[in-house]
Amino acid sequence: MPRVDPTKPTALYRLFTSGDVLLYVGITVEPKVRLRVHSREKTWWHEVVRHEIEWHPDRAAAERAETDAIVTEKPRYNVEQSTTRVRGDASTEYRSPYAKPRQVRIATPTWQALYTATKAAATSRGATITAMIAWWLGEPGAELPERPPRAAWSEAPPAPGP
Repeated sequence: MPRVDPTKPTALYRLFTSGDVLLYVGITVEPKVRLRVHSREKTWWHEVVRHEIEWHPDRAAAERAETDAIVTEKPRYNVEQSTTRVRGDASTEYRSPYAKPRQVRIATPTWQALYTATKAAATSRGATITAMIAWWLGEPGAELPERPPRAAWSEAPPAPGP
């Protein structure tokens, strides 16, 4: 996750039901993006009918306002700073079409070469790595993915980005 510039103006947002029940309080520098992510990932999003946004001069000010709002206004779905919920309570409120991402360090030229090779094989880096891990762990039925001949991809244009 990219680091956020702590000096940027930061929005505190509140999400409400049709009956003005406060569901959630959060902060972000990009409210439209954050709300779109919530709409895809939160199982309770169907309850949201309106939102309020208030801007703060920087992240620290927004964090203080967020903590104060969570403690005093007690939104239904916040866990951090909550006096009524504990970590783990939100595990059933998250949905994503993707598995939780993991980070590994791979040299950029290797990562780019893997991109080019997997495209030549009509697959993706993620699918290839997942198949290799399943094979490595000895999962039933797991096989090493088909590897295209080096000549099929080694002379291809360089892969985009890291």
